[in-house]
Amino acid sequence: MKSRFVIPFATIGLLASGMAVAQTQQGWVNPWENRFWGYIGANFGQAEFKGACGSNIFDCDRKDSAWNAHVGGNFNSLLGIELGYTDFGRMRTSGGETEAQAADVSLTLGAPIGPHFAIFGKGGFAYGDTDVSASPVTFVSTGSKKEWGTKWGLGATWAFTPNWQARVDWDRFRLGFTSGDRDIDLWSAGVQFRF
Repeated sequence: MKSRFVIPFATIGLLASGMAVAQTQQGWVNPWENRFWGYIGANFGQAEFKGACGSNIFDCDRKDSAWNAHVGGNFNSLLGIELGYTDFGRMRTSGGETEAQAADVSLTLGAPIGPHFAIFGKGGFAYGDTDVSASPVTFVSTGSKKEWGTKWGLGATWAFTPNWQARVDWDRFRLGFTSGDRDIDLWSAGVQFRF
């Protein structure tokens, strides 16, 4: 397993276990309402690096498979918070390759639709790690960049058991690259366990 996957998974695991233990202790709940609950999940989908390839003579592929792991909690039926890690895969353009991943924190605002369905919006900040590599003859700005960006999106869940939910998401990340800020769209679906 690559080392870049170990830290995000370890962080999410520790956060989830901490939230579960904290919930078993009397008194650790949201101070506004005694209904805090948490969840942990994973999504898989497709990322699209925005920016037209134009009349590029080089190979151009702006889409790749992507995955996301997340942990979060809701203070009530409307407001929550979520932490996540996303690997966007890589794109090929201008004779080079671009890779990106990000860790993020978002506030969520949702609305239940009946006993099993819910929709939500989310927005927050993402710490991106991007890397661009290319041959010097392409005159592409190469190198790595790590900095804060933004994230926002929409999603929906369907509870098919009291603890398990199916989830679909659309997210837009704005991350820094060596050539400037760029948007990445992520369409994904997965499952999450509610505790």
